[in-house]
Amino acid sequence: MLIWDPEGADDAVWSRLREHFTDAQIVELGSFIAVTFGQQRVIKTWAVRQDELPAEPGAGLADGATERR
Repeated sequence: MLIWDPEGADDAVWSRLREHFTDAQIVELGSFIAVTFGQQRVIKTWAVRQDELPAEPGAGLADGATERR
């Protein structure tokens, strides 16, 4: 609902969320949903299929990004 119809998030929606989550958790969930939604929109815009994504760990990361320090 928050992505497709933000105006539909009335007081009842927030009350239900607060029954299960703290304000900090709601913010974290909202941030995760926003990032994930944005990633999915980019993937759809670029018409990337699942079998086109690199399978190896660390693919696309800068050199040394996966090294432990």
